[in-house]
Amino acid sequence: NGIPVVLKDVSDELVTKGLGRVRGYVDELVTYNAGRAGKEIERIGALGVQLTDAQITTLRAKLVPKFTPARGAEVVARVRGTTTYDEFRDVDFVVEAVFERTEVKRPVLEALDAVLPEHAVIGSNTSSLSITRLARGLRHVSQTLVTHFFNPPYTLPLVEVAGGVDTREDVVTDTIEFLQGLRNHRFPIVPIRVKESPAFVVNRILLPVLNEACFVLEEGLASSRDVDLAMKSGAGFPMGPFELADLIGLDVALEVSETLQREFGDPKYRPSPMLRRLVDAGHLGRKTGRGFYEYS
Repeated sequence: NGIPVVLKDVSDELVTKGLGRVRGYVDELVTYNAGRAGKEIERIGALGVQLTDAQITTLRAKLVPKFTPARGAEVVARVRGTTTYDEFRDVDFVVEAVFERTEVKRPVLEALDAVLPEHAVIGSNTSSLSITRLARGLRHVSQTLVTHFFNPPYTLPLVEVAGGVDTREDVVTDTIEFLQGLRNHRFPIVPIRVKESPAFVVNRILLPVLNEACFVLEEGLASSRDVDLAMKSGAGFPMGPFELADLIGLDVALEVSETLQREFGDPKYRPSPMLRRLVDAGHLGRKTGRGFYEYS
């Protein structure tokens, strides 16, 4: 998108790891673009269609890579890493994306609030917490709002945007307009405006589904693989609930479920004991190599 980015983490090791992940995502996009024409030719051939040399040349010309290694290098060069907040003294827009706990997010927001220029906007990537509570008393309280990107954000386009009690209306509308001008590796970004409410829209619907799948597994109705297969084959899910939970992170799923139960006081949101046990054991999904499934 041509925008310089500052990436902050708590140690040089984690900054290096984060920048490495950025390079990895960009390299994947370069590889995908480079192989599009070849894969399309193979797909057509598998249908029994024999393309002429002229048709192959035309197809390759239409699918010439738009995201080249040179462009990838430019994207990576626009991202710089840091372990201090000093690099944020001249930024316009910040996305906070630390762990989903108020006691973790609030100190980060306070540190940003102390150094950001007066006009800067703070977006929190919270998936369930109250932005009104998180932003209370900040100097930038009227410019703080929810910008909840969906995981993985380089392929999923949705962003839930919600203002708090003190968020200015123009901040919300300007943020939505800004996000509409961005795109990830596949699609233009799709921001939707939602009301401030626990878990907002998607997770309020999705987390009870994941949680109920845990109860189904614990009761022995079916194996995790069969539950996933059933929901993909019978309900049209692109991923099964256990596959998705491992991708999201079981700790995040538990946090959101606990937030829903705490805020609404409804027992239907109570977290599955199995989910809690896996989190207690440190089996958090893909990021730890084990969750409902094991990953090498």
